[in-house]
Amino acid sequence: MSFERQTAKKVSISLLTHGEWVKKEGMEPSFVVTASGENISRARIMATVMAKFVAEDEAFASITLDDSTDTIRAKTFKTAKPIDTVAIGDIVDVIGKVREWNDEIYLIPEVVCAVKDPNIELLRKLELASKGGSEAPQMAAAPKNDGLREKVLGIIGKEKEGISYDTLIKEAGGNEQDVEKVINDVLAEGICYEPSPGKIKKI
Repeated sequence: MSFERQTAKKVSISLLTHGEWVKKEGMEPSFVVTASGENISRARIMATVMAKFVAEDEAFASITLDDSTDTIRAKTFKTAKPIDTVAIGDIVDVIGKVREWNDEIYLIPEVVCAVKDPNIELLRKLELASKGGSEAPQMAAAPKNDGLREKVLGIIGKEKEGISYDTLIKEAGGNEQDVEKVINDVLAEGICYEPSPGKIKKI
C-alpha cells in the first residue's frame, strides 16, 4: 500500500509545540493534532535561527528556531545538510517532517531557504493571522532549577560515549518533567547534542 506525500502546511511554531502528538504504525505518517483539530505531519515555518550546532564529524546538526510564538529545533542525523549553510540570526523558511522524541516536538528539515527580505516574514505572519492560527496562549516560564541542571550536566559529562535519555532520567531522580526540560534546554543552548536518536552527549 502506498501513501500520498503529505503537503507541508504553513503554521506557527506554537501550533506544533502545543499540539498533541499522534503516533502511527507502519508506513502511515505520525502527526501533530493542533488545537483546531488539524493534522500536521509536514510543516513549513518561517523563523529566526537562535542557536546552531554541528558535530565535528557532521553526523548530527541542529538549529533552534524562533518565530515569536515559540521555539522548535530542526535536527539532522548522519549529515549536517541542509542546515549547514545557515547562521545564527538568519531568517529561514523551513519545510520539514514533524517528529517527536522524549516529549519534544521537532523537525527533520527537507528544505531550508534563507529569507533576505524581512517583508516576506511579515507577510507570512499576516497570512497565518488571517487563518486564525498564528498565536497560542503564552505559558509562564517555569523557574530554572539550577541544582538539577548541574546534576544532569554532571551525569552526562561522566559518559564519554553519551548516555540514553531513560538512564539519565533515572539517575537524575526528581520530577521527570523537570529533568526533560533541563535536557531540552541544554540541547537548545548547544551545550549537549544527540550523537544518535535517544542519546545525549556533552560537547
